[in-house]
Amino acid sequence: MGKEGRVTAHQIAAMLGVSQPTVSRALRGDKKVNEATRARIVALATELNYSVDHNALRLRTQQTNSIALVILCRRGENKANINPFYLSLLGCIAASASERGYNLIISFQDSPANFFANYTGSRQADGLIVIGSGQNVKGWQFFGEYARHETPMICWGASKEDLISIKSDNVQGARLAIDHLLHKGCTRIAYIGPTNSEQPQFQDRLTTYMAEMAARNMQLICPPLPENAVREDQGYAAVKGLIRDKVEFDGLFCANDFIALGAMRALDESNVTVGQDVRVIGFDGIATGAYAQPPLTTIEQDYVQAGEMLVEALIAVFKGDSPNITPVPVKLLSRGSA
Repeated sequence: MGKEGRVTAHQIAAMLGVSQPTVSRALRGDKKVNEATRARIVALATELNYSVDHNALRLRTQQTNSIALVILCRRGENKANINPFYLSLLGCIAASASERGYNLIISFQDSPANFFANYTGSRQADGLIVIGSGQNVKGWQFFGEYARHETPMICWGASKEDLISIKSDNVQGARLAIDHLLHKGCTRIAYIGPTNSEQPQFQDRLTTYMAEMAARNMQLICPPLPENAVREDQGYAAVKGLIRDKVEFDGLFCANDFIALGAMRALDESNVTVGQDVRVIGFDGIATGAYAQPPLTTIEQDYVQAGEMLVEALIAVFKGDSPNITPVPVKLLSRGSA
């Protein structure tokens, strides 16, 4: 036994004929440890009432075995109204971190009053993942500046060039959406989304739409969105504007699902039958879309793979390796709206 009769990881390792690092990894839940070996270690540790001394572990390894996850919100946004895409991504990041033996510290930030990135300097976490609203320009600027301090950081869809970022295959997703609308007979397809956003996902979706329309000599229809409005209200206002101005259209490619839901509400109020008179496609694959009337056709992003890639990329940065930032796959979910 160790001090005061306390069993040590070295003693458990000797009793089972494995190395001490294997015992430590097994008790952290590291999936790289063989499941049968992990079960033997956990069983013996439980029998001997052994628990990991996390303070000693941090001092010895200079690691916290924690990851910080920052969710950037729009300023003053009610946290209950956050885009469920980010909440789904949060869940997958949490599951991926847990599988790899990391705790997750979650922070919702929306303004300079609560911006914080110094998780590594304060020894709260080994690095951070940043996701959230592109409408919080000051937030992305803050984390862009902080990245220069060599803080281990991975982002989702960031516009700042000095941030290492992962995003979905937005180009392929936009092509799938346009091809589907064309296949359904649409000849006047409008893009409903930001046209001057710094967010790369919106840039990619817009430029792909424009390229696909140009390749077919089809008219571009890109109505303006009201600034500083929630996405659903932006979609609603943009489509109301098209109807008011008597712009003819029979298909809508919406930059995200909330914009699409707002667009569908505007069509319904104007007695336009969604799925027949006008076909609508969104982007993200949020669960809410399945319960719209009619259910929303959308480009679904692979949340599970996105969560795994974000965590794996951050771990690679910890180790000084090059992170994998290839685009995350997408697929078309065909439903009643198109």
